[in-house]
Amino acid sequence: MDDRKEVLPLRVVAARFISTDDQAGLTELDRITAEAWRVIQRRYWLLSTSFTAAASVTVATLLTGIALTWSETPGAEIVTLIGLGCFGSMLAIAASWRVFQYGGMKAAAPQEPTYADVEDPAVRNLERLFAILQLESTPRAFYFARNGRRRYVDHRYFFGKLRAAHVAKGDTIRNALFGPVGLWFARELFLELDVDKLIAEAKADPSRKGAPKQYDHTNAIIALIDHPKVRALDISKKRGNQKEIIELIEDWYRDRRLKVPSQTQLAPYANQILETIAKNRSS
Repeated sequence: MDDRKEVLPLRVVAARFISTDDQAGLTELDRITAEAWRVIQRRYWLLSTSFTAAASVTVATLLTGIALTWSETPGAEIVTLIGLGCFGSMLAIAASWRVFQYGGMKAAAPQEPTYADVEDPAVRNLERLFAILQLESTPRAFYFARNGRRRYVDHRYFFGKLRAAHVAKGDTIRNALFGPVGLWFARELFLELDVDKLIAEAKADPSRKGAPKQYDHTNAIIALIDHPKVRALDISKKRGNQKEIIELIEDWYRDRRLKVPSQTQLAPYANQILETIAKNRSS
């Protein structure tokens, strides 16, 4: 089986877990990681802004304290203590992000992942990959150092809530990652393995369809057919019904943290719902 091994980016391996068509799988990964980023971005920007501010104040106050100490100026100790307090705040902010990601200061066990929709079939297949990578017996992922040598990473790198960042195309969400040791870890990871064998071991079921639909109109329509506001509609009205249906569909997408289609795209589906209601009430 060794002759079937390939060196592949982890992102490509993940795409094959999701779909038999690489491009379709990569498209799904971009959607999943973008939704995961939306879930954490407010928390992350608050943390990173606070960390940067604390670091800036720490440097300013400590340098000032050192200068005042050298010049034997009164109050130097107070300024230095303020600087040390800011330094402690900076460490506390970084520690809080590590605890959020790993459930503690150490990556002791896999955490529940952060996704917009954990029931998404593509997400479930991605999690099957991560479940395999969390085992010590699985081929270890690695990144390439500047000299081209491989640097292998521990299986605990896949324990964190933000593990989806490891398969993101851009480094925006990867920059939010803490490694289980050290600080930020945004490296692109690779695997040397037989992908088909790993998919079989993980009991994953990659989609055999083409590129995924961008919008889930069918489920949205089914969910709204029996909605109380839909049942209460006056079908005889000539105006207002379509707009109300469109707003309900938009709410359906927002509740699931999905990308909301434009009103122009939703109009035909709103009309389809209205036609279905009209037929049901006339029968």
